[in-house]
Amino acid sequence: QQHPNSGAVSSMSQSSKKRQTKSHIRGNGKKIRQDMGQPRMKRQTKSHIRGNGRKIRQDVSSDASPVVVIQNKKVENAQPISLSPNLDELLHPMTEQEFLDQYFRQKAVHITCNKGGTEDYALKRVSDLREAMFDLDPEMILRETSSDNIFLWLVDPKNSTIRSIEVSDVDTAISLHKIAKHATYCRAPPMVEQNLVASLLKATGLGCGQYDPSGESMISMGRGEVETFISTEHHLTNWHYDFQENFTIQLSGTKRWTIQQGTIKDAIRGCTPHYAAPEAVESQLKAAHLFDRKFRFGFPETNVTAVGNVQSIDVKPGDVFYFPAGMWHKVETIEPGVSINVSLMASNYASVTSQALHQLLFQDERWRQPVLNNSRVAAVDHLKALLKDLPSMIQRLEQNGGAEAILPPILRHPPNFRSIGDGEDAWEDVENEEQECGTDGGEGAVRDDAGSDSAEAEGELEEDNTLDPMEFDSFPENWSYNVELGETVQVSRNPLAALHKLTETTSFYDNNDDDDDDDGKCIFVLNVNYAGNEMHQSAVRVVFRDNDDSFVQSLYCNERQDGNATKSIKVSEKNESHLKFLVFHGYLQILDSNSHS
Repeated sequence: QQHPNSGAVSSMSQSSKKRQTKSHIRGNGKKIRQDMGQPRMKRQTKSHIRGNGRKIRQDVSSDASPVVVIQNKKVENAQPISLSPNLDELLHPMTEQEFLDQYFRQKAVHITCNKGGTEDYALKRVSDLREAMFDLDPEMILRETSSDNIFLWLVDPKNSTIRSIEVSDVDTAISLHKIAKHATYCRAPPMVEQNLVASLLKATGLGCGQYDPSGESMISMGRGEVETFISTEHHLTNWHYDFQENFTIQLSGTKRWTIQQGTIKDAIRGCTPHYAAPEAVESQLKAAHLFDRKFRFGFPETNVTAVGNVQSIDVKPGDVFYFPAGMWHKVETIEPGVSINVSLMASNYASVTSQALHQLLFQDERWRQPVLNNSRVAAVDHLKALLKDLPSMIQRLEQNGGAEAILPPILRHPPNFRSIGDGEDAWEDVENEEQECGTDGGEGAVRDDAGSDSAEAEGELEEDNTLDPMEFDSFPENWSYNVELGETVQVSRNPLAALHKLTETTSFYDNNDDDDDDDGKCIFVLNVNYAGNEMHQSAVRVVFRDNDDSFVQSLYCNERQDGNATKSIKVSEKNESHLKFLVFHGYLQILDSNSHS
């Protein structure tokens, strides 16, 4: 989560993400008033009808209450929350559809096992997670963290602000936690973090479910981490809000959350007055003022930076608490324990669109010119001429695929990851392994989100990891592609996509003549949407083989001669696999939009 001293919030390397922390460990041992200056509302209940006709009892103060509380009663033969839960499992008895339709990114949801349920049932709900977290042994949690460093918090008793201590030595962190009784934060072990983040990005659709478990990608649309909070007695984290979507799971102990809805919708930065970090104020204010010029840095003020009622809930073992980005919260520890928070974030439409425009503008030498202002060139005059032409460039993008060009099918369908061991690199795409075994293809093999665009990296791919579109059958079941054999279709090239032969990047350093490498000439590299970031990491990168009829070779030649010219293709047995493959991966667009939704 966002540490107040952090800089960029949307495109983060793994190391910078480890410094973006959020303190969710609270507690001063004192009971707080629920009304917090607001009129106390009489608790009411109402029945919420599920799709299966069964009723969920939920506590409702008023429509202005920020949290919906739903009771998870004891269910015979109920299974624990798994390491890769879907929303039905995590938020039972609420269904995934109910959550997405009514609450996601709108209102907090508290699923509690502790109203009429039993302690055994509550603990069973989180038994698998507790086991994966080393049965909540603080020393093991700190030793096996995904974090480079461990954070401990010192609370100023005068104003409850937090100072964060970043400790690289695990033994020192353990001593400060156990002996000095400092509340501690670190990321969960890789196996726990990667499973939970991948599953919940996919379930919520954040970033289209895209995820890079290695954390090296600068441009993956979905990102996240699992924060582990080891609370201590009398710890309070005061009011703040985050820019992430959060699912907190209480594994032990009890925390009292006090919540109020904020005024900032889809925040791009958090607001962290609970930290003693005055250097963070200006950057957070600038972000908030993009949406609300009346916003003031500080704790929430009703009808200024917050709206609606203030509500308090006690989150106990087995409970799940979802709260959206931009929602004010403070938390105190009633009983010390361990909780994990799945913190999810995604690229926004402004980012993905501006990255695509960046690539289009780079294709025009007028936009590539350095900014000059001298006796011969007036910078403002040149920019005026460019801006005048900008609407026509956007129109050309819309005419050549538009949204489909920016988000081709492969980016709208999340990969199916599975873990294969421990550590940062212990993940693979399910279909990727099968492709290498010669059975079918996989998305993991084609998304080079790490951005290894060097000749050495491409040379290493060659035979073993080259996909064959004739054998590739890992297209998502819900992807509609309605092109029939024998049909003639009109296609255009994605203006954000480019083909090159593998030999173009390997022959120079291998001292091979491109013309002498017959096999290499049949292998192509496709890159889609790559010029909108400093490292030119590709949103999609795939290495694949041409067919015997040189179908891809002809497209490659057309790209160099005709650019984005429309082309008629008669679908035959020889080219149908490659055509479908190239549409799915974003190189071609069929002009009939009903054919590839």
